[in-house]
Amino acid sequence: MNEQRCSCNHCSCTVDANAMVQGDKAYCCEACATGHHHGEPCRMAGCNCGELTQPDENTVDSALDETFPASDPISP
Repeated sequence: MNEQRCSCNHCSCTVDANAMVQGDKAYCCEACATGHHHGEPCRMAGCNCGELTQPDENTVDSALDETFPASDPISP
């Protein structure tokens, strides 16, 4: 038996007859195929790859603090 894994980086699911194919990659569901852009969960029970693909809010906040305010003039 030759099982193919989902192409989602954090997914541990196998691809079945309902696979979403994009280019030469197969995904177990549409959420994985679109990269969980809006935090959609994987259709497979027990798989939390959708949560793992979302950015850590603390990291996002730190990056924002480091770049804010971008409109300040350059100091002489």
